[in-house]
Amino acid sequence: MVDSEQIARLFEERDVPLVGPVIEDRENERYLVFVKVTTSHDGSQTPTNYAISQAEKEAEAEIGRVSVVLINRGNEDISNSIKSFLLRRFPDEVRNVFSQISQNRASVWVEPKMATSSERSDELSASVSGLLSHFGIELASFVNTTELNLPSETACVGALRRKAPVSLEALVADLRRKGFEVPNDDWVGRILDKWRKKGLLMRKRNGNFVMTVSGLKALGSGRNRRSPDVVRALELGRRDQ
Repeated sequence: MVDSEQIARLFEERDVPLVGPVIEDRENERYLVFVKVTTSHDGSQTPTNYAISQAEKEAEAEIGRVSVVLINRGNEDISNSIKSFLLRRFPDEVRNVFSQISQNRASVWVEPKMATSSERSDELSASVSGLLSHFGIELASFVNTTELNLPSETACVGALRRKAPVSLEALVADLRRKGFEVPNDDWVGRILDKWRKKGLLMRKRNGNFVMTVSGLKALGSGRNRRSPDVVRALELGRRDQ
């Protein structure tokens, strides 16, 4: 029995269904295993991450390096597949992954947990490129976010405070005008969602974001001309002209 068939058998014995055959990635000296997962309305996943990890560990112990890619809806959910692949392959190095796919070309942004060397960035890029090639997709660009001038959480929420009520798209545009490099709308949306869950801001029915009283107190205030509240008042005055 060839190694790829043996790996498939190990996963199937643990009731971990696969999408297509196990692929030998000779260039990166590993096997790619595409696992079919489903998620219920309550967020529970089948098969569980524990079952997948156990099958992965057993296969690596017997065969060699194995990389699992989770597939939610066949090959449609490529972005989530990229994210799950990198988070599982580099759990101690990668914090988050964002990607945009259009016309068989993908742009990928990786947010590491710590500053990484250019050599390590190249390794991450090569891993993504190798994965995408199996989907027939070209890696158009790969960005390590530690190399970008990213806005801090305070910068994002401070901009929201001055512009509120403001849409996510308008907020991202404002940050870029200020010279920040923003990977995509989802990157800022994740920060806003974090503050929303803390009750520091809220999203109105029309999609615009506004600060709550708790959020305004958390950011503090001042009385000089650079105070966020003074800047906001000037912004509102200009809108009314």
